[in-house]
Amino acid sequence: MGMKIDRFTLAIILGVLLLVIGAVITIVFSGGRAGQSAEYLNEDTPEAVVHDAFLATVRNEPDVAMSHYSRDVLEDEDNVRFRERFNYYDSGRSSRRLRILNADISEDGDKAYVTVAIDNFHQGGLFDSGTSTYRRTIPLVREDDAWKIDTDDLLH
Repeated sequence: MGMKIDRFTLAIILGVLLLVIGAVITIVFSGGRAGQSAEYLNEDTPEAVVHDAFLATVRNEPDVAMSHYSRDVLEDEDNVRFRERFNYYDSGRSSRRLRILNADISEDGDKAYVTVAIDNFHQGGLFDSGTSTYRRTIPLVREDDAWKIDTDDLLH
């Protein structure tokens, strides 16, 4: 008196089982979060400077990140939140991805604006995970023959 399962139901069960196995394999190999696999560009272009500062912050390398900011931003003593931001980035519960959308350099070549989209992936419970995206236009200045970010608002 065994239970007979029709082919359609069996196909659905096998499909769900394959999806679960695929999800488990993905989580095991990714550590449960989207990894930051990009490398530093180490180029003197506005896009590369924004990319490298973002990557250094996500990797918890504050000295590298801060090397990409202008003197005005770094010497602003009233800006305690900016410096505290480099003390620790929690990549265990969330991850970020930077997309460069546009870059404009002024005619005299001493200012630039890089428009980015930053995707935030948040982990949580079964129904508590999510993604948010926000756009920013990042101003840069030419300082000591290098591009430097001239705002404290890259990641905030």
